Amino acid sequence: MVCLLGLTACNAENPVAEDKATRLEGMASAIIEGAFAPLDSEQATTLTAMGAEYMEYVFENSMGLKVNGQGMITGFDSWNKAIKEIGDFKEIKGYTAKYNSKGNGIIITADVECENGSGQVEIIFKDDLNNTVESAAFNINYTFGQKMARAGLNTLMGMGTVFVVLILISLIISLFNYIPKVQALFEKKEEVAAVPVTNSAPVLEDTSEEVDDEEEIAAVIAAAVAAYEASKGGSSFAAGSDGFVVRSIRRRK
Repeated sequence: MVCLLGLTACNAENPVAEDKATRLEGMASAIIEGAFAPLDSEQATTLTAMGAEYMEYVFENSMGLKVNGQGMITGFDSWNKAIKEIGDFKEIKGYTAKYNSKGNGIIITADVECENGSGQVEIIFKDDLNNTVESAAFNINYTFGQKMARAGLNTLMGMGTVFVVLILISLIISLFNYIPKVQALFEKKEEVAAVPVTNSAPVLEDTSEEVDDEEEIAAVIAAAVAAYEASKGGSSFAAGSDGFVVRSIRRRK
């Protein structure tokens, strides 16, 4: 219901007066055939590089047209891109004129034929006494196959970009598993660096002197015992002659 009520506010398109349309079509023809078509891409680049004010000066003094400098720079860029794609300009097939959506400007559409295709050059004039040229653009007529190919290419590029980004994110997330291992490796290196370096070679005690001392003590004690036995009138001591043998020696507390 809202949409239907909204349609009640629509009225028939206001047609452009025939004399005004004819005059604007002549101005559009002068722009296309006198400015856009004669200049190659290098010359157009040199002209647009001079800036918007210089563009306004050139059009006013050479063609007697009031233009928006920045809008014409955009128009030259659009023209050059289209010509590179569909070939050099051949002729203008016809014109149509209509008011823009706001009603304060008139759009002149020129059907243009080129070597390898066709298109429409849209030139917007301000609806004032000077009919100032606001902007211009070249729209190429693509075939259904060309449109589908461009749409498929755009879809492929868009989806390809998404999948590439997802794969990169997946790879980055998979690398998170190695973070604990790397941390443990660094912690292990820090612990090893903190341990003081010492001589780990075992220290061997020299026990040869202890063995010699024990043998000397045993010999002294055995001699003392033998001397004691002899003083008591016993037989002279001989190792093992009367069963006396020193088995071990222990120090008493």
